Amino acid sequence: MALTTEEVRKIASLARLRFTPEEEHRLVDQLGAIVDYIDQLQSAEGGAAESLASGAPEAEDRARPGLAREVFLANAPAAALGAFLVVPEVKGGGAGGEG
Repeated sequence: MALTTEEVRKIASLARLRFTPEEEHRLVDQLGAIVDYIDQLQSAEGGAAESLASGAPEAEDRARPGLAREVFLANAPAAALGAFLVVPEVKGGGAGGEG
């Protein structure tokens, strides 16, 4: 896939990079070769990945014993009442709009 100089400028802008006109010209060819290589990889891997995904056996989902509380808390920086992990308080108005 051949890239244009405008596409290279847009990619550079998104990456917050600035290039001289000579560098842009060189990158047109280099990035075009990279995109071509990625297209080749996708077409070569596409069939193999689909066949593996549809026929791959999955492990049985079952509960297993976890790490003993004493061992877990022994590595914790702080514990309360010998049974709970102490973590820093989280404050702030995140994406939920609270705060």
